[in-house]
Amino acid sequence: MRRSYLFKQFTGLIILIFFIFTADYYVRNIYLDIKNVALQQLIMFIAISFLLFVCNQLILNYARNNQDKFMQHKIWDKMFIIILIFLAASMVIFIAVFFTTSLEALISSQQWVIFIIVYYFLFLINLFVLSIIHKVVNDSMIIEKKLLITWASSSLLIALVLFVLPSF
Repeated sequence: MRRSYLFKQFTGLIILIFFIFTADYYVRNIYLDIKNVALQQLIMFIAISFLLFVCNQLILNYARNNQDKFMQHKIWDKMFIIILIFLAASMVIFIAVFFTTSLEALISSQQWVIFIIVYYFLFLINLFVLSIIHKVVNDSMIIEKKLLITWASSSLLIALVLFVLPSF
């Protein structure tokens, strides 16, 4: 069981790393040449939805490995507040570091760094949605269903941000 768990987690991380370099290549060579904004938004949505799926697979593998402990602690009832505060603090720290250090120059020269930052924030948003789902749904619901609802909800949230907000 331990080898299978490590293999699945390692494979998920390799997919995420591979996706960074693939997305970097794609943005540099293809994405910017696409003139249709709706097509750009659709490609971005599919890519982010795929990333959220891989993140949820990592969480699912961890949950299956620790079935008796995962999301059982009573702090998970208030985890959405903790993650929201952590997300807001991370955003403030990122903005402060961006404007006070040479992070802007690093991101300009090495675009793949922004993908790592995006992964971080996407993972936190996904955990935030998972904590809300955990709070709202029945405690007896299996983790697979919670993660499926989380993936669908996170994807819907991203779709709203990509497709609805720019029209306002």
